[in-house]
Amino acid sequence: MKKIEFATWVSALQTYYPRFNLLPNAEAIELWYRELGEMPFDLLSAALRKWVNTERFPPSIAEMREICAEIVQGKPPDWGDAWKEVTKAIARHGMYQEEEALNSMSPLARQAASRIGWRDICMSENPEALRAQFRQVYEICQKREIEDRQLPPALKEAIAYIGGKSTPQITEGGNK
Repeated sequence: MKKIEFATWVSALQTYYPRFNLLPNAEAIELWYRELGEMPFDLLSAALRKWVNTERFPPSIAEMREICAEIVQGKPPDWGDAWKEVTKAIARHGMYQEEEALNSMSPLARQAASRIGWRDICMSENPEALRAQFRQVYEICQKREIEDRQLPPALKEAIAYIGGKSTPQITEGGNK
């Protein structure tokens, strides 16, 4: 997004929440631009409109990124829907067709089921405890997925580089 477009977005944010001292100086605006500037103007504007129509207080950068990710990629299924996928896969594929069973699930359901262990899921004699365990594991996976969706690509690259997982390709997020 161009800086002039971001200035328009900031003006809208300040107009929607006139009682708050939002982005009071150039430094604050520059920091927000650094974190949101790689997003398309239309997407960020839609996220702001969604926010102001559902929330009373101004958003944070994280909240804007969360809504933008949700608009683009949709919400991940909740754990109850994922649990239904698991029980359906058990009924259809059983314990011995693990690969087929896991491949029949959404990515997060598959990840949670794999972490618990397909054989352990199928052999469990305590479905209530297993369901609770699945919920905990799924919600951890879901939280990581949501966080990963929200991070700007340049920040992901910087984190990977600092952690020694990639070669340096650090940019300022492609801002113009």
